[in-house]
Amino acid sequence: MEKQFSWKRTEDIEIELLDLLRRLCRKWKQAIACAVAGAVILGGYGWIKGRGSVDADMSGTVAKARLTEEEGQAVMAAVQLNNETGSLEEYLGNSLLMQADPYHRAKVILLYCIDHAKRQELPRITESYLNYIINGGAADELKKCGHSVWELDKSYLAELMTAYQKTYSSPYQVVVEDVADSSMLSETLFYVEITGKNTDMAGQMAKDVRSVLEVYAGTVIKKAGSHKLTLISTSESVTADNSLQAQQREKRALLSSNKTSLKAMTDAFSEGQMKAYQEQAGIEEKGSQEETAEVENAGAGIIYIFLGFAGGIFVYCGIFACLYMFRDTVKSAGEMKRMYRFPFYGEIQLQEAAGKRGRKKARLQPDANSCSRAQVLNRIRLACKKQGVARLYAASDFIYRSQEKECLEGIASQLKGWGIELAATENASLDTASWDRLAEAGNVLMVCRIGKTTHRMIDDAMNFYLENGISVLGAVAFSEDI
Repeated sequence: MEKQFSWKRTEDIEIELLDLLRRLCRKWKQAIACAVAGAVILGGYGWIKGRGSVDADMSGTVAKARLTEEEGQAVMAAVQLNNETGSLEEYLGNSLLMQADPYHRAKVILLYCIDHAKRQELPRITESYLNYIINGGAADELKKCGHSVWELDKSYLAELMTAYQKTYSSPYQVVVEDVADSSMLSETLFYVEITGKNTDMAGQMAKDVRSVLEVYAGTVIKKAGSHKLTLISTSESVTADNSLQAQQREKRALLSSNKTSLKAMTDAFSEGQMKAYQEQAGIEEKGSQEETAEVENAGAGIIYIFLGFAGGIFVYCGIFACLYMFRDTVKSAGEMKRMYRFPFYGEIQLQEAAGKRGRKKARLQPDANSCSRAQVLNRIRLACKKQGVARLYAASDFIYRSQEKECLEGIASQLKGWGIELAATENASLDTASWDRLAEAGNVLMVCRIGKTTHRMIDDAMNFYLENGISVLGAVAFSEDI
């Protein structure tokens, strides 16, 4: 080997851990991208896996809850009672009538008169108004008024108003029945009773109801018969209402009774019945189980995301380390010094930096061994002076970058001042036109690029130079981080 590769000190390549770590740290963006990709992939896998296990558990629960006919009927009865209890509880919580104070019930009573109506048409005219108020027609129109007070469910709004007629006395009824002329104009009275949480609400509602009835009167005239609707009087009052108090107590007692009965029914359930009941009723216990399962699934997903993130960084570092160790490139200036006998004048490290206008320009930085361009230049000058070299070619097996060309031109300009001519040629192994110039000059300075130039490229170049009697003055290296 010594005879065949006289320019080599050793074939063994030592791995510099510090250089490996330094280069790995420069690739932190790629490492983060790989880590994010790993987190997404492994996190998605963990989520799908967790959802599958939750669905399997729920399916297993349903499969186990096989009940007899009697047990199933008991479960259905409990579910129905639970739904009724929930609806009643919602009603008591949202109904303004159930929340009104029965000892201070705020009411407004409107007394209306229907006159100038034919006797045979009067009943249907009256019933049209009563039906409109009692069965929710007026409530629908109130909701369209745009008043914020009436942003309630229609059922809660409709129960705040009612309409009724007082029964005629017997003498009056006899007089009316004795009239033979069916075309006689008749009249009747009806009341509209409105309840509010307070007097302001009741008064506002009464005003809106009056407006609604005035509009609705036109519809009744077209469909039921000609008449005139007149508001005779309006009275406001705040009184104790025993009927409302009894109604509220009845609803609350029913709610309490339903809850007691439901608890007694569910306490007697077996485990299978309870699971079936919770599933069919959709009650809080089932929701809590599903929520717990979701939380556990989310926790497992976070663990998978963390593992994916760490695994992505580990995989990238492993791949980068393998490429670093098994690639045949020159990895550092120290490796050049350890492996080869020819002089190595140092590493010129060029780094791009953004200019003021966004353009890039090279700036010089010293390498790890403090070999600046000035030191490299002086070492080349001293070697040329010692060996009497006046003409020199800087040859490489790659194409120069713009910053490398500028650097070599600067070195050539300074050497020219000392009487040394330096010419640069690139891709020398493939440029046959430059071979004659290299042979004529007789001296060559090998130019390498750390991370790009391979050991085989150096061996081929040395064989070529020695076979053609070209003296190798030494080598310099550019950093790969341009």
